[in-house]
Amino acid sequence: MFALVLGFNASHAFAITVDGQLNDWGVTPGPYGSSDWTPNAGVSYFEEDQNPGIYYLSPGYGGQDFDAEAIYFTRDNTFAYFAVVSGFPLDGRYYQGQQYDAGDFAIDFGSDGIYDFGVETRGADRGKVYSNPTWINPLFTSCGPYAMATGTLVGNSAFFYNNTTYLANGHYVFEFGIPISLFGSNWSAADYIPDFTAHWTMSCGNDCVNLTVEQVPNSPEPNTFALLALGLTAAAAFSFSRKRGIPAF
Repeated sequence: MFALVLGFNASHAFAITVDGQLNDWGVTPGPYGSSDWTPNAGVSYFEEDQNPGIYYLSPGYGGQDFDAEAIYFTRDNTFAYFAVVSGFPLDGRYYQGQQYDAGDFAIDFGSDGIYDFGVETRGADRGKVYSNPTWINPLFTSCGPYAMATGTLVGNSAFFYNNTTYLANGHYVFEFGIPISLFGSNWSAADYIPDFTAHWTMSCGNDCVNLTVEQVPNSPEPNTFALLALGLTAAAAFSFSRKRGIPAF
C-alpha cells in the first residue's frame, strides 16, 4: 500500500492500447511472481508482494480477494495512461453478509494530500473524469480516499475493464487513458509531467496502491538560466580582476 516515488523519462513515453491487457506495458502477470510484474523501461509503477499466503494486507485482512496489487503509469503526447491490477473486482465483492464496492481512481497533483481529479470505475459512468471532487473514506481510513461523492464532470477517459482473471489466480485489470487536456493548468504541456500521486482502494480499505511520480519539466526552469548566467558573469569578473591585479574579494 506504500507509495514508490519514481522519476519518468519522457524519452521513453509510448502509446498504450486500452484493452485490459498488459503486454504493451511489458507486464505479464504470472502465478504470483514479482519478476513477472516489472514493466517496460519508462513506465512508472508500484507493485506489492504477490505471495498468495499473505492474509494480512495492511491495514486490513482479506488475502487475495481484497488485495490491491499493482499500479502503472505512462503517457504519450495526448493521453496519460494508467493500469491497476487487483484481486478485488470492479463489480464488487459480497463477503460474510456485507457488500464491498470498488473505489474510484484518484489523482493528487502536487502530492499535497488533496485529490484534484477522479475517474469513475463503476456503473454507467465508468470512465468519466471529474475535477474538484469530494471524497468518501473507506472503513480503514488510513487507506483513503475511496470514492467520489461530488465533482465536476470534465470529460471521458478511454476505459477498459478486464473482468476475467489472469492464469486463474484472481487478478483483475482496469486500464484507461485520460486526455491530458482535461487536466488544464495542472499539466501544462505534452512533454511535461507534473508531480502527482495516483491512488486506488476499495470501500473496506483493506489494501490500497499509491504511486507518486516526480516532476519532469519540459525545459530548464528560468531560474536555472539566471543562475548559470550569474555564475558565468562572476567567473569572468574574477578572471578580469586577476589579470588587472585588482584584489578579488
